[in-house]
Amino acid sequence: MNTVEKTQKKKYLSALDEYINKVYILVLLLVPGACQCAGLLYTFEKIMGWLPTVNWIALIIFDITCLFYLAIGIFFVRTGFTEGLVSQRKLKFGKIYLVVIMLIQFNFILYMIPATDFWGFAFFFVILTSFFLDYRMVTITTIEIAGSLIVAWFLYGEVHLPAKDGFFIANMMDRVVCVALSLPTIILLTYLTNRFLINAKKDEMERNTEQVRSVLSAVSSLSENLYTAGTVLSQISESESASAEELAATSEQLVESSNILSSKTDESMANLSELNKWESVVAENVKKVEITSKDLIDKSKENERLLNDLHTINGEVSETMHTTIDVTQKLSEAVQEIGVTLNLISEISSSTNLLALNASIEAARAGEAGRGFAVVATEVDNLANSTQKTLREVEVVIERVQNNVKEITLQVEENSQKLNTQNEYFDNVFKGIRDMTELLNVSVSAVNTMGEAHGKQAEVIKKTVSINQDIAESIKNENEQFNSINVMAESNANDTAQVAAQASAINDMVDEMSRLLKCED
Repeated sequence: MNTVEKTQKKKYLSALDEYINKVYILVLLLVPGACQCAGLLYTFEKIMGWLPTVNWIALIIFDITCLFYLAIGIFFVRTGFTEGLVSQRKLKFGKIYLVVIMLIQFNFILYMIPATDFWGFAFFFVILTSFFLDYRMVTITTIEIAGSLIVAWFLYGEVHLPAKDGFFIANMMDRVVCVALSLPTIILLTYLTNRFLINAKKDEMERNTEQVRSVLSAVSSLSENLYTAGTVLSQISESESASAEELAATSEQLVESSNILSSKTDESMANLSELNKWESVVAENVKKVEITSKDLIDKSKENERLLNDLHTINGEVSETMHTTIDVTQKLSEAVQEIGVTLNLISEISSSTNLLALNASIEAARAGEAGRGFAVVATEVDNLANSTQKTLREVEVVIERVQNNVKEITLQVEENSQKLNTQNEYFDNVFKGIRDMTELLNVSVSAVNTMGEAHGKQAEVIKKTVSINQDIAESIKNENEQFNSINVMAESNANDTAQVAAQASAINDMVDEMSRLLKCED
């Protein structure tokens, strides 16, 4: 039986039962304790030398027995209760035990301690037994104590009887009268108290029984109604509890799933925010690439125009070089013709010189008549020599001119070849620039398309971010609603648990009423 049941059991004890419980503990500890105190007192007096005739061995045995009796009394106290009430069997053995130890210890002290007034403690021992309100126990104790005193007076009278002087008879009569009146009075008091309390208890029980019987029918019908209501309430509470538990479990699962979805949505929002941030960077770079491509196309077109101009100029230079080559060739031919002419002049000069020589010869033959002709011949000869000399100088110059013309012709031809090679390079570069321009046009077109696609992608991302924000807001609202549902489910579960507890309490009360009714019947 647990503590609550013991407490409830104690509440149903009568006043007499409570009294016996307290007396059982008190007397079983007080009697051995009083003997123990007496042993300690006599031991102290023996040590002080006030009891020289007392034997140490007997005194030590008395002390040891007092401890032994005290231990037995503690054992009876610890094992004497059953369901909060003293067991009748233990109470009976406890009474026998007290009667026995009072007989033994009282006689032990009578024959061990020389005291003429120890007979007064007989009333103390008898009064202790009267606490149990058992006149039989008091009577037995009175008989054994009184018998022990009478026997001790006859056997050990020199110690326990008063001095045999003029007051001996008066003192003995006082003792006999005191014992003869006091001990039966204690027995009578115990008997009357016991009978009075028992009758009072019976009367109280009868009155209580009448009152209880007057309430039994109402309690019986009430218990039946309560039992029915408690059963229905218990079934409803069990059903509500199961539903509430299922609802709470479902709400918890929904909250957990919603929390997971919310975390995924937050992660998606973070990724979209990151993508949106990089979208601006990409858009900016796309614009830069588009602008750079357009600038590059413009530059390519300008370079193409410049190359066209340069190609035109190179063509003109090439034509000019061809013209220069033709002029140089004509100049070379003219210089050659001049050489031919100079050769003719040289031949004419040689012929003139030969003619002057012949004229000089003929003038010498003529004598005086030919002096004038000789002078002419000399001058002609000088002129021919001078002409030869001049022709030689002209030939040197013409050779120089011819050499320069040849060098110019070589340089012009070399430059013409280089111009041709340059024109070929320009043609290749021009073709490459045209190809690059076409590729740039394709790149610009692709960049424009990518920009348009990126713009559409940005719009889609913005719409997606907006949709995710709406989803996140909806999930938060759903989480709040799920939390509210969970709180309501927990509250409902708590209310259901309280209802179940109340139903269980009602059923317990009905069971208790039924038990009490059965006990009363």
